[in-house]
Amino acid sequence: MLDAKEIAALVSRCRAVPLTENEYVARDFVVALLETVMDYQNATTTVQRAGTYFADNRWDEIRTLDNLERVLARFPADREGNDELAQYLWGYHHWRREQELRGLVAYFRERNVTDLAALKAWAVASTAEDFVGHVKGLGTAVYHGLVMRLGVETVKPDVHILRFVSDAIGRPVNELEAIEALEEVAKRLDLSARTLDWSIWEYQRALVGRR
Repeated sequence: MLDAKEIAALVSRCRAVPLTENEYVARDFVVALLETVMDYQNATTTVQRAGTYFADNRWDEIRTLDNLERVLARFPADREGNDELAQYLWGYHHWRREQELRGLVAYFRERNVTDLAALKAWAVASTAEDFVGHVKGLGTAVYHGLVMRLGVETVKPDVHILRFVSDAIGRPVNELEAIEALEEVAKRLDLSARTLDWSIWEYQRALVGRR
């Protein structure tokens, strides 16, 4: 947990970050699942191209969880099969992401989360502890990215966010510390936590680019 002095330093640092609005909320159940496994630790252009490929080639075929499960079942659940599946869905060789997608689909099927309304209700009611450890390869940052995509006010503790908080207070922080601290800062600055997250992410990405 950050102490009062560290929170004050983080508030000061956040005040200097230009605000960037990003009010994106998922409007499609299948896309929300695909983006969950594709979005983390991938370049923005890769994610966008994968999304475009899916929209152009598989949209009409895969509109429901049942549709998605049928497609997953057509490919063997091994490295070669997952690689073929990744090419089929996204035009990329991201076989590990397909392995994670299978786990994510099974996770929501077991909980009867089968459409966008149910997914949003799950996001509001769930905690990271309900998710982390249930889908191999998907941890705290992925959970927070998913629920943010569904409108929950929180932050995603990816590498940019962790580095920003660490630089602001002068020591390394873990994911939980970053989440709790930035949610508190957002309240103090009367900001949406999602807006603060996106603004920091854009700020840090630009900073890395200048380096």
